[in-house]
Amino acid sequence: MAPGESATDRTTAQETVRAALARAADAEGLNAFITLDGERALEEAARHDESASRNGESAARQDGGTGRWCLVVKDNIHVAGLPNTAGTPALKDFVPRLDAPVVRSLRDAGAIVLGKTNMHELALGVTSGNRAFGAVGNAADPGLFAGGSSGGTAAAVAAGIVDAGLGTDTGGSVTIPAALNGVYGLRPSAGRHPSAAITPLSTTRDTPGPLARTLDRLVALDTLITGESAITPEPGRRIRLGLPRQVFAEDLDPVVRAAWDEAVDRLTTEHTEWVPVDTGHLVEYDARVGLLLVLGEFAGAFTRYLAEHRVGRTLDDVLDAVSDPAVAELLRAGALPAGPGHAGPAALERALLERREMQAAYTELFGGSGLDALVSPTVPVCARPLHQHEDTLPLNGREVPTFPTLIRNTSPAATAGLPSVTLPLPVTASPPVGLQLIGPRMADRTLLAVAACVDTLLRADTVGVAGRVTG
Repeated sequence: MAPGESATDRTTAQETVRAALARAADAEGLNAFITLDGERALEEAARHDESASRNGESAARQDGGTGRWCLVVKDNIHVAGLPNTAGTPALKDFVPRLDAPVVRSLRDAGAIVLGKTNMHELALGVTSGNRAFGAVGNAADPGLFAGGSSGGTAAAVAAGIVDAGLGTDTGGSVTIPAALNGVYGLRPSAGRHPSAAITPLSTTRDTPGPLARTLDRLVALDTLITGESAITPEPGRRIRLGLPRQVFAEDLDPVVRAAWDEAVDRLTTEHTEWVPVDTGHLVEYDARVGLLLVLGEFAGAFTRYLAEHRVGRTLDDVLDAVSDPAVAELLRAGALPAGPGHAGPAALERALLERREMQAAYTELFGGSGLDALVSPTVPVCARPLHQHEDTLPLNGREVPTFPTLIRNTSPAATAGLPSVTLPLPVTASPPVGLQLIGPRMADRTLLAVAACVDTLLRADTVGVAGRVTG
């Protein structure tokens, strides 16, 4: 159970942890964990139960109050006393002394960290096909990839090992695996959740983000991290949803296309208004500056991180030991001054300037159209078989590159620093499909309230459908 959910059956903290560990054992084949810390989790639970007993509490609460609940944390977010590998061999012996602030806020609210989850190496990938620690299987079908880079967290949450977890997101690394595993995920506005003590890729684009089995729990996690209270749309007001004319709803896998079309139908009600909007220019901005920001910021951010936390490794040490050749090649291209992907100070400054123009374009889109959210499929494809599609995957009769295809719909908002939420669509007898909602910068709580309305409409038994809207 997780914060935000009342418990009818009172259980001790130790019982809660033991049950989670049993579920982890049942789902061991997913390879969701790099470090499963059952012993320490049980010790912490025992201390809590003893304290509760001394204070006259009959059992551990599970509602985010004084009780304890289980959390998993991606292995690039510091947890005191546990290795922080970032999914790469050179960091396997690095053990931080302190929790990252985002972890501390949740532990203070009752979380017991069950373990550190598997991920795409150095968070630079979309399948979590980790060559050093093994690939992560999808909770819906272990023979499919989990998505990335927060694949282990998504798989652990979707498999029911825990009801909530933390990932990180640079270009879709929370929302992509959440969508592919059929759970809820939030990429908060850049800078809204604390990013300290997290292994970096890009200071501009990186953020931690929560994943959960229900939207209520996702909102509760955001509340615990930020302290912000809920915001609800004005009663009786129709929600204005942006329907993208270009790119985001084009060239979709047939399963995704069917789920998307049904979602549009279900959301065409007296409670909503579809507004067709132009979105091609947003994708063009992202193509020009998205990867450039990562490659331009990585070397400096990573070097500072290694020094600040006294990791005992240099940037070259880490890159020399990278197990995935594609990750090593891309990061070296950006890290070396003579590398083809290296962005010098002038190029990086131009990219940051163009990012500000991109943010202004999003502001104009939301303000000019009065949108509450821009809506699209989260990922244009479903999960594919493990180990077979790290480089390319099939889409509508042709082979397309895996990385840019999976981040196509998530990266533009991430580059601009906007919040996005992914909701699992009610698809049956097929791999999970996610629906992405993007909101204005720092309007995360309003976006979550809109997402709750959308989620209710998607899951209603009967919804008044006024006919499909086309852009």
